Amino acid sequence: MGAYCLTEIIFIKVLYFIKLVLYIALVATYGVFGSSVELSAGWQGIVHLEKSMADLSRLKADVDFMKTLAAEGAQVPLTAGLPLFLAGVIFGAAALLHYASVSFAVFDGISTLSIWGGALLLYALWGIGWGMKNRTVFKVQGNKNRVVGTVWAGIGFSIFLFSVTLAIISYRLQNSQLGVFMMPVVLGLYGLGWIITAEVSAQRWMALVGVGCFVVVPLIAWLSLRPEQLLVYALALIGSALIPGWLLMAKEKMVT
Repeated sequence: MGAYCLTEIIFIKVLYFIKLVLYIALVATYGVFGSSVELSAGWQGIVHLEKSMADLSRLKADVDFMKTLAAEGAQVPLTAGLPLFLAGVIFGAAALLHYASVSFAVFDGISTLSIWGGALLLYALWGIGWGMKNRTVFKVQGNKNRVVGTVWAGIGFSIFLFSVTLAIISYRLQNSQLGVFMMPVVLGLYGLGWIITAEVSAQRWMALVGVGCFVVVPLIAWLSLRPEQLLVYALALIGSALIPGWLLMAKEKMVT
């Protein structure tokens, strides 16, 4: 990264030097032999050239950033394994408990709100504590982990916001069956997250996980309001969060 910064500084200095030389040449030419209109037109040409050089500088910075991602993709391990693993454990267990509550009389007293609300609260509290504990680590992690972390943080917040919104709508309409929308939306967002992560980290197996999420979404929708939907959802969470999260944690331990 130090080499990239030094190269960028030299590149900017060269651009300003070229601008200065062009300005001196412009004044020497049109200031002596030309009119003020010609001088103004020449200056506008330099300004246009400067903008083009600035665009070139930004393009170079973008290319350098992509080079960094490509280099990290093969070397730096992802640090998102633990949050994904725990998401699979907590919400997969919640899906199985929900299935038991609608299938077996012994679990009949457990409400849907207590199951999913408790799971969401447990994961949120853990996430806040984990984030505060590792906030110094997040500041020095590589570009790849920043991008992946931002993607999954956005997905997690979107799921939380959608669940709260769905709960409010269900309460206002007095229709608890609207909760069936939650499972396909979650898997669709998981699929999107894995596709993006696969591209950033250059690990193609993650793309297969994302495609698997997309394939399961219509099946989840077809099984709406059936107990089997919860079983399929639990298996999908195991395959899209628990197992991939465990693999990422194992790889991180091997590298470190």
